[in-house]
Amino acid sequence: MKVSHELPLSLMQNAYRWNDYDYCLPHLIDKYIQYRTFFEQSRSDKRFIIMDNGLFEGVTHTTEDLIEKIHLVRPDVFIVPDEWNDSAATIRNAKSWMINYKQHLPEGVNLMAVCQGKDLGELITTYQILVDLGYTHIAFNHSSCAYQEMYPTFSGTQHLKASMYGRMEFIRRLVESSIIRPTLYHHLLGCSLPQEFMAYKDWKFIKSVDTSNPILVGAEGIRYADNGINSKPANKLEHYFEMNLEERIEDIIFNVNKFKSYIK
Repeated sequence: MKVSHELPLSLMQNAYRWNDYDYCLPHLIDKYIQYRTFFEQSRSDKRFIIMDNGLFEGVTHTTEDLIEKIHLVRPDVFIVPDEWNDSAATIRNAKSWMINYKQHLPEGVNLMAVCQGKDLGELITTYQILVDLGYTHIAFNHSSCAYQEMYPTFSGTQHLKASMYGRMEFIRRLVESSIIRPTLYHHLLGCSLPQEFMAYKDWKFIKSVDTSNPILVGAEGIRYADNGINSKPANKLEHYFEMNLEERIEDIIFNVNKFKSYIK
């Protein structure tokens, strides 16, 4: 499983050493010249790039803006816009991008769609429909109200455990029902708790994961234990994006290496 950790500006010089590929957040391309330059260099160096659509960061892009940024970065994979917990809207978007917009993208850009739904049944149905639409790259989100419904005992401060176990159970159901298409490219979007990734060692159809979790936890001076952690920082990457985190570099490196040990 290939890993990419989204990094703040002060740590981006470590990307090639810490990351197996590069994960691009499109709204940062216009905001930071250093960020844009990094991905121009990454493309020049023929690094594997996945571009996000901005949903988790709460950024809404127009279709035209996304297509413009795809042409700029020329990622290997672009995650088409999805809607939190909304299977129907996510499928509409996926169909529209496949039929109406794929032809306007640079050659070699693969479209990836995200499984969304209010419950386990909708998640499974969404997966099947995305396959039928011709998607060869499919992502499993780290958070969903479906996961909370599957594990209602993990509520309140333990909601991260529900997210962790929920995604694991969703994928397990796909495997046990023989719905999973093992020849397709599957991606894990984000991380609730890092110990989740110990569960995926034998599922070779999962090709990659993106998460800033080791960085954000280390930025707070916290180190992963052998069995993971029970909480994570409330702030997202952008809270730390312009900070100088060199004083936390040892904690961050420790977590980056520990995360790699989880998936191995």
